[in-house]
Amino acid sequence: MKAALLKDWAISGITIFQSGTPFSVTDSGAGTGFLGAGFTPGTLSGSLASGSTLASAINSGSIQNRVNNGYLNVNAFTTAPLLYPTLCDPLTNSNFCTTDFGNLGRNVFRGPHQQNWDFSLIKNIKLTERQSLRFTTDFFNIWNHANFGNPSINDVESIPHDPVTGQPLATGPFGKITSTVGTPRLIQFSLRYAF
Repeated sequence: MKAALLKDWAISGITIFQSGTPFSVTDSGAGTGFLGAGFTPGTLSGSLASGSTLASAINSGSIQNRVNNGYLNVNAFTTAPLLYPTLCDPLTNSNFCTTDFGNLGRNVFRGPHQQNWDFSLIKNIKLTERQSLRFTTDFFNIWNHANFGNPSINDVESIPHDPVTGQPLATGPFGKITSTVGTPRLIQFSLRYAF
């Protein structure tokens, strides 16, 4: 009896590691000098602030820190530049207050990396020469590992600024991760009778 319990076991599994999915930082106020205001919201690229790089635009540290404090560094971005900054006067000469395009490419950033571990434990039971049972326990996302999605709001126009200093504030929703992807741990049992 003991030998029957210990034999005919099998295990299997699938493990996936992948880099994060690409995403863009946009500027809904860009390109008004060429396309007019509001014609392509959410599709025109944002701009890096002077002295910023793609590497400095993503906050460093653990994923927990970046989820809590923002995945993107608000200080690394700016709105699209004016086409005619010396001629722009919103009160008397607003026709020259149009904007250029941003300097960022499409999908130049990647979200957090992701991993998933699936595992199966299988017991084969021979009943007769022609009949058998197979009992399987499947664990999907066995470690219950959270995989985080990309930041949900990536429009530089949504970055709040200090009314006195004009400096960007990290208190807004820009560059924050607010969702997960995939499923939590799921366990499934199955029994198959073959004859």
